[in-house]
Amino acid sequence: MKVLLFLLISLLAASAIQVGISDDISIGGLSSGAFMAVQTHVALSKTFRGAAIFAGGPYYCSMGDLTHGFQNCMADGSGIVLQRLINYLKANEKSRFVDETSNLKDDKVYLFTGTSDNTVHKSVGLKAEEFYKEMGADIMSSFDFEAGHTMPTEDFGVDCLKSETPFIGSCNLNGALVSLQHLHPHKIFKNSKKHSTSNIFAIDQNTEGTVMGSKAYAYIPSSCQDSAARCSLHVVFHGCQQTIENIGMKYVENTGYNKIAEANDFVILYPQAAVDQTVNPLGCWDWWGYTDRNFATKMGKQILEVKRLVELLKSGQVNTSNSNVNQDIIKE
Repeated sequence: MKVLLFLLISLLAASAIQVGISDDISIGGLSSGAFMAVQTHVALSKTFRGAAIFAGGPYYCSMGDLTHGFQNCMADGSGIVLQRLINYLKANEKSRFVDETSNLKDDKVYLFTGTSDNTVHKSVGLKAEEFYKEMGADIMSSFDFEAGHTMPTEDFGVDCLKSETPFIGSCNLNGALVSLQHLHPHKIFKNSKKHSTSNIFAIDQNTEGTVMGSKAYAYIPSSCQDSAARCSLHVVFHGCQQTIENIGMKYVENTGYNKIAEANDFVILYPQAAVDQTVNPLGCWDWWGYTDRNFATKMGKQILEVKRLVELLKSGQVNTSNSNVNQDIIKE
């Protein structure tokens, strides 16, 4: 009897789901996830039409060196030589290791760094702004909001000025909403709607060589669970110390994206990095080269896997499992 019950639960939890995704795709993230979002946006600019960068810096900021990255791309951005980064980008564009940089022209970019963020300083964010200006992007910047190193939400998380786990701040600011309104103008009309954990699905990730977790997560509203739907897609990267192992489902469930998704026909994809005590003890995304030297190009292992996940969602049918079998409704 117990065996039959287990099999029944497994069959209910795992299934193929129909998904309808348009070409209206953007990307974003916090901290290491912000650096990851920039390099993925730039490397795959044919795929992604905009980026939301919370506490991040310019493309290839670390130059493939962890020490350089810590010294120049976090607390102090004065050592960032933007032209060297652009030269690297242009060389990879010529070799077709990144999409044509002309795709970045007029892309929507949102940049946020809190005034009390001493982990990734405002000076680093300003270099990201300068980089995207060079690319001709349509930029909205916020560098004067009183916040620490955190993902700003309306009312979830630690005090907004603190920079501590889970690095989600109660700031009376819906960072997800403000950024998506800039990235997808005329498509975000409502702030929130009842959303259900039954619409959060787990999708297998490739873990071989990627230093990524076994599962990514996707919030797929009921209206998007149809291959004929034309829903927009936003990919969101967590920051360091925000993996499922570190903080559970808090980043997936409490950063504000899912309410917006349910109300506005958006799918939200949450790829997951993994803690690795040898190369990635804090569960960061690879913005300095711990996977390989091509980490910031189309050949980067994590970028390749994110691209695969996006293409999988766009295929119209995805093998998934519900992340919450109880399917509780989240109240407003």
